[in-house]
Amino acid sequence: MYNLYIDIGNTAVKWLFNGEYQSVLVADFSIDLLPQASRVHVSCVGDKSVLGSLDNTTFVRSQATFASFKSAYDSPQDLGIDRFLAMIAAIDQLPNQNILIIDVGSACTFDLVLASGEHQGGLIMPGLGVLRRSFDQFSSQSKNITLESLASNTIDGWEYGTSQMLMSVITAQIENHQSKLGELQVLLTGGDAKMVAYRLNQSVIIKQNLVLEGLALYAQSHN
Repeated sequence: MYNLYIDIGNTAVKWLFNGEYQSVLVADFSIDLLPQASRVHVSCVGDKSVLGSLDNTTFVRSQATFASFKSAYDSPQDLGIDRFLAMIAAIDQLPNQNILIIDVGSACTFDLVLASGEHQGGLIMPGLGVLRRSFDQFSSQSKNITLESLASNTIDGWEYGTSQMLMSVITAQIENHQSKLGELQVLLTGGDAKMVAYRLNQSVIIKQNLVLEGLALYAQSHN
């Protein structure tokens, strides 16, 4: 029987089984949606209780090293498991290259890995949805990224401002690391990856399931 790989985020639950990827919002998730599997491997940055008492389940943790990967964290176990798994997948898929992994989801994270596999560290900031809900008087459910320069009303002003905030940081991080390293592959993952990529004047690779790919890679190496 195939292994089942599950990624529990703050917004969605994704899983990989028999080469097929599935995703549902956390609010709509039920363990009845999951296929039967002999072993279940889980990456969790959200609420692990959504899995109830699912049998044969292993929650993986970040490691100091994996293949050529070497964590920059003084306490490697404190590195978010989603970031760890995304990095080992990126290194596996793009070996011997400098890589900037940007996960654009509930949080927006940046991790730089050199061609040697050495993690240089990263950044964490609110994702677009969190930014939009950060002030009660302006709170918005809009998922648009609008790069107009100025607005003539408050609703648009909030949408344009938060869009500019997110995109300015992403662009600055890419350009900063490109200027220092020269050759740099940029990988985008997370729920807003396609939307961000569309608005970037940069060459990027979109990998929607990078965390699950890293989880499968990690689990298979520990069989």
